[in-house]
Amino acid sequence: MSLIKSFQGYRNFLQLKKNNTRKIIYFYSESKNYRNHFEDILNELSNQNKYQIFYFSSDLNDTEVFNSKVKPIYIGNGIMRMIFFTFLSGDLMIMTLSDLGNHEIKRSKNCKNYLYLFHSLCSTFKSYTKNAFDNYDFIFANGDHQINEIRKTEEIYNLKKKEIINIGYPYLENLKKKISNKVIDNRVIFAPSWSNSKDDLLENYGLQIIEILLRNFKVFFRPHHHSITKSKKTIREIENKFKKNKNFTLNQDITELKPFDESSLLLTDNGGICMEYYTLYKRPFICIDYKEKIHNREYKKISEVSVEEEFKNIFSEKINIYSLDKLNSKIEDTITSFKFNSKKLDNFFQSYNIKFDDTTKKACEKIEKILF
Repeated sequence: MSLIKSFQGYRNFLQLKKNNTRKIIYFYSESKNYRNHFEDILNELSNQNKYQIFYFSSDLNDTEVFNSKVKPIYIGNGIMRMIFFTFLSGDLMIMTLSDLGNHEIKRSKNCKNYLYLFHSLCSTFKSYTKNAFDNYDFIFANGDHQINEIRKTEEIYNLKKKEIINIGYPYLENLKKKISNKVIDNRVIFAPSWSNSKDDLLENYGLQIIEILLRNFKVFFRPHHHSITKSKKTIREIENKFKKNKNFTLNQDITELKPFDESSLLLTDNGGICMEYYTLYKRPFICIDYKEKIHNREYKKISEVSVEEEFKNIFSEKINIYSLDKLNSKIEDTITSFKFNSKKLDNFFQSYNIKFDDTTKKACEKIEKILF
C-alpha cells in the first residue's frame, strides 16, 4: 500500500510540474515531525507567487494540507523516493536531512542548489557525523557557533567552502505562536534523546525511569522521532506496561505541544530539546548523566565542548544515572526552588548571535538571492 501511494504521489508531482515557467523550490521532510521547521518559510514563499513550490514527505501522516497553494506529496522511503531524488530537476531543494549523498538519498545533477536548514540549536561536530553537511551548497545556520564549526571542519579536512548564513532559528519563532502556558501541577515530561548506539538511555533505563516517575507524577513520555523507529520494541514494551495507568501518556506526535504546555519540568539527557523548553516555557529541566551522544569520533578536532553541553552546564539541574532512587525528590526540589534567569539566557544567546525574530523574513530574502 505504501509503494502504491508513493507511486501515485510521484505521478501527481509529474503532472503538477508540467508547463511550469517559474523557479522551482522543493521541500523534503523525513516525517511530519519536521513540518514546523518548514512551515513559516514555505507559507511566506508561496504567498509571494514567484515560485512553483512542492512539499514532499516520507510520512503518510504528513499529507494534511497546511497551505492552500502547496499540497503535500507522499513519496515514501523506498524505491519511489530513490527515483524521485535521482531524476529531480529544479532550482532549489531545501531539507533538514543531514548526510546528503552519504546514504541512499543522493544529489541530482539536474537540481541546481541544495540547502540545509538546521532543525536544532546543537553544535555540528559531535551529535552529527563528520561528513553530515559536505554535499550541500548552502546552509542556514541558527547561530554563529554552527558557522564557525563548519568552517573549521572545512579547513581541517580541506573541503569545498559552502555558503553559510545565520538566519536565526525559525522553528522557535514558529513555536512561539503556538505554545500555551497552561501548566498543570504534578506533570513532568520525559523526553530522552536518541543515539546511533544501542546503548542509550531509553533502551537501558527508559522503563525503569517511567516506573519511578509514576510513583509521584503524571508522566508524558515523548521519545525522539528517530527512537520511534530505532527503539520500536522498547517503546511498545513501555506502552504495554503502562497503558492502563491513567497518569501515563505516550506522545509520539512531535508536532503536538500539549506535553510541553502542561508539564512543570522536562527530564532528558542529551540533545537540544532542553534549550527549546527552557527558552520557550521558562521552566526547569533536569539532565540525567548517562552516556554522551557521539556520532563523530573525531569531534575533538573541532572542539571539546558543544553548545548544548555548555547550555546544560549553565542552566540544568543534573542527576547521575546511579542515583535514580533520588529522582523524584530531585524533581520536587527543582520545581520548588526554580527561578528563571532571563539575563543569563540573553547573554548566552548573544554570545553565539542566536536570534529568534524575523528569521522567516531573512530566510526568504536569502532564498530569493540564491534563485535570482
